[in-house]
Amino acid sequence: MGPTTNDDDWEWAFSSRAENQLAQLPTETQDRIITKLDDVVSSEWREPADFLEPLTNSPYKKLRVGTYRLGCRLRSEERILRVESVRKRDGAYSADD
Repeated sequence: MGPTTNDDDWEWAFSSRAENQLAQLPTETQDRIITKLDDVVSSEWREPADFLEPLTNSPYKKLRVGTYRLGCRLRSEERILRVESVRKRDGAYSADD
């Protein structure tokens, strides 16, 4: 999970599926995704929801990281940004979930 300093801070977490998808990516890409997640949950001026875009006909929101799309859910009560999928943009919107 991402860094935490007090009860008002957000954290991020991966589902097991997203963790497996991340592990298959090059280390540089993994680092870029982790850095983006850290930036999203630690932003002083914006809430994590401000970084996410709705996905049509999906319970997920998307977070853009270069050519990758992260399918995410916000657990507001727990203050967790949960990453459910990590896919390259051209395969991120297929219906094979």
